Amino acid sequence: MRYVILVILVVLAMSQESLGQEGVYYYGANSKPVSHLADAISYKEVKKKSENKYVIQTHQKKEGNWQKVRKEKIKIHGDGNQTIHYNDNTIFSKKFYRSMVKVGSGEYLFKESTLNGEIRNGFSTAFLPLQLEGNVVEYHPNRELKSRSVYRNNQLVSNENWLSDGSKYIDSIFYSADQEPEYQMGDDFFKSYLLKSLEKSEIDLSQIADQVVIGWVVMESGELAGPIALMGKARQLNEFLVKTIAELPGYWTPAILDRVPVRYFMSIPLNFIHREVNFQEIELSPGGVMHYNKY
Repeated sequence: MRYVILVILVVLAMSQESLGQEGVYYYGANSKPVSHLADAISYKEVKKKSENKYVIQTHQKKEGNWQKVRKEKIKIHGDGNQTIHYNDNTIFSKKFYRSMVKVGSGEYLFKESTLNGEIRNGFSTAFLPLQLEGNVVEYHPNRELKSRSVYRNNQLVSNENWLSDGSKYIDSIFYSADQEPEYQMGDDFFKSYLLKSLEKSEIDLSQIADQVVIGWVVMESGELAGPIALMGKARQLNEFLVKTIAELPGYWTPAILDRVPVRYFMSIPLNFIHREVNFQEIELSPGGVMHYNKY
C-alpha cells in the first residue's frame, strides 16, 4: 500500500510541476531572459486562473512606455496538450493548439497548429511559458516552410528562411537587437520620398482602402535588401511599394546585437484611407507606423 501511495504522489507532483509557474518573466533584446524590469524590453505575466487554466499577458516597451501587446488564455488538457486563445491588438481573438511531449529531463517537444495545419514545432526547456532551445521550424499559412532556426537559452542564434511561394529568402536575420537600424537620411526624408513616389504613380489611390505591410532586411553592412509585401490586397500597389523601398536612397546604420552588426528585419504598415481626393498626407510615427490618407 505504501508503494502505491508513493507512486500516486510522485505522479501528482510531476503533473503540478509540468504546468509551469505563475510569475513575471523578463526579456531583453533577442528574447534573452533577464532578472529585472529595468533590463527588459518585454515581459510576460503568467497568472493561474484555475487548476488547468492560465492567462499570459505580454508587454513591450515602446517609446519609453509599457504597452500590452498580446493576451493568451491557455487551457491545459489532461494529456498536457494546450488550447490557446490569443488577442494581439485585434478585434477578434484567434486560436491555435499546442501539443507537449516530454522528451528528457526538463525538455519538451512541442508542436503548434491550427485547423489549417501546422505552424511551428521545436523544443522548449519549460512547459509554460515556452523557453526555446535547439531547433525550431515554422510554416507559412499555406503550409510552405518558412524558417528553420536554432535557439540557445530562448535567444535566436541562426535561421534559414523561405518565402510563402517556396523561394529562398535571406538567412541569419534577427527581429530584436540591442540597437535597431537607423536610416541616415532621417524620417522626414523617408516620408517625403514615399509621398512623392505615390503622387507620381499611376495607381488610382482613391479606389483603395487597405493596409499594406512592407518588410525588408537591413544587412550588417547597412545595405537594404529583400523588400517584400507582407500584407495587402492590391497587387499593383504592393509591387509598386516594394520597388519604391528597394530604390530608397541613402544607407542605414546596421543593428547591433551583443556588440556585433547583424542582419535585421524591419516592417512598416501603411494604412490607405480614402475620404476625398484633394489632399494627401503621410504621418510616420516614432514607432515606424505610417498612415497614408487621402482627404
